[in-house]
Amino acid sequence: MLGSRKMWVLHITVLLLLLPPSLTTVSEGFKSETCKAGACMADFDTSTEGRLQPIGLFKDVTEEVDFSEIQVVEGKVPDWLSGSMYKVGVGAFNVGSRRVNNVIDALSKVYRWSFKPGKAPSFSTKFLKTGIYNRSIDDGELVPHKVVGDILPPVSTFEKVKMALWDSARDNNNITPWKLKGRDGITVTGESPLLFDVEKVNLDFLEKYKFFNKGSFVKEFMSASHYARHPTTGDSYNYVYMTGLDKGLLTGVEPGYEMIRVTQDESGKAVGEVVGFIKSSMSDIRIIHSLGVTENYVILPRLSLRADLNSTFHVCSNIVFDDKAPTYMHVMSINDGSYKTFEFPSFISVHIVNSFERTNEKGETEVVLDYPTLTTMEGFNHERCYYEILNIEYMLSDQFSYRKDFKPLTDVTIRRFVMNMATGKGEVLDHPKLWKPQILHVDFPFVNDNFRGKPFCVVYFHTIQWDNRNAMGILKLDLCKQTSANWDDFNLFPVEPVFVPRPGAVEEDDGVLMSPVYDARTETSELYIWNAKDMKVIARLSSPVLVPWTNHGMWLPEE
Repeated sequence: MLGSRKMWVLHITVLLLLLPPSLTTVSEGFKSETCKAGACMADFDTSTEGRLQPIGLFKDVTEEVDFSEIQVVEGKVPDWLSGSMYKVGVGAFNVGSRRVNNVIDALSKVYRWSFKPGKAPSFSTKFLKTGIYNRSIDDGELVPHKVVGDILPPVSTFEKVKMALWDSARDNNNITPWKLKGRDGITVTGESPLLFDVEKVNLDFLEKYKFFNKGSFVKEFMSASHYARHPTTGDSYNYVYMTGLDKGLLTGVEPGYEMIRVTQDESGKAVGEVVGFIKSSMSDIRIIHSLGVTENYVILPRLSLRADLNSTFHVCSNIVFDDKAPTYMHVMSINDGSYKTFEFPSFISVHIVNSFERTNEKGETEVVLDYPTLTTMEGFNHERCYYEILNIEYMLSDQFSYRKDFKPLTDVTIRRFVMNMATGKGEVLDHPKLWKPQILHVDFPFVNDNFRGKPFCVVYFHTIQWDNRNAMGILKLDLCKQTSANWDDFNLFPVEPVFVPRPGAVEEDDGVLMSPVYDARTETSELYIWNAKDMKVIARLSSPVLVPWTNHGMWLPEE
């Protein structure tokens, strides 16, 4: 039984060539002494007979709902629950005779579930009024734009020229809702510095903006979809990859990552500040979807998913797994912008679990970061794009085999990166796989917001059995006790869960989980609420419309 055996030692280690020298060392992994004979092993249902595909998660839902009271179908909503859960995701794949086929490319929609003690819960949803959305609705046809998957029918040569001249900016932010200090609304992000704010109650469009404008001779390529919030100040951290079109000769802007902080000025207005700069060649741009922050540091994780600039139109053509590209962890002081770089073997991941600082037995500061990474990239087909896994033709096909075509993406290990700021040495530890089946996609981590940037134990994940008709569930891991628990139910499909802490709670898992759940038997959606301690359902709430796939969410307490 996996839970009772010793962890294996992580791969080889490499020497960091940058100064000061930061070394990666081999270390023994964690042991699961508290999980004997599988007694605390998460165990997902692997049965196949009668299992249905989650077709409704990938349907167009064009209805917008301003405000609708929702009913408790079963159970009881906790009396203390006061605030709103926001999620961002699929609105529509089709407009007119044209469609996209990847969940990242679907026209973006914002969803809100609101709770006030003594009042009925409510639901709202509206499309994000992006340039791509507005023009598509006006034209009655999905306008050609940069996509991760495919636009069908394919874009013509004339349309490609038009895109290159007028439509180079992709503004279909479809990833994450966030709350920035000093901004009145809810901010919706994508993988760029371009942001959208929507009104936090009725979800109406407020503003499209960027915090920095370097001028027409400076190109800004990317930012993380996930901001990282400082554990004490509440400031939000991100990066902007940029370069002067003259390579810095006149603009003074060399290629690299400008680390930024969004805080408040004296009037309470949100302002962007530069924390520091990490120089990086345009030949070595990495896909950085999330980053970490601790009390004193911001961590820029450059894993081995590289961004080439081969195509102006097709994003996936530019995303390459480079097994010869080491993983770099840049740990930057938020006070003076100085940083140390740690080098590790090649890894792929996109979602940080959490990051924090600790002091070891020698009194040295260590920065710790946990990641769900692909266990191995052996056998990866380099002609395929990592994000093709979210093409709906693959997801909903009973003939397509992920284990054959995307085998590495079906096997995940939670890894801990430890970086010693005094010695410049780093190590990687593997957490044990406390779940069955072992071949399981484990991602979309969510932790208690009160523990972000601090030492923590508990994390919740979304899981998918890719080759079992996308059977989905929720996994709870205690990384300190090395125990696990789970929830899944036959033909019910949750998406990423959002954790809501009980006000005044001390224990890390004292609260509830929330997620819309699609029922493939009735082709309807409900909001589920679980006790976050034992993973038992405590309430189910109705939905006035189908809620398709949502990428990420957040909880905003009532002020």
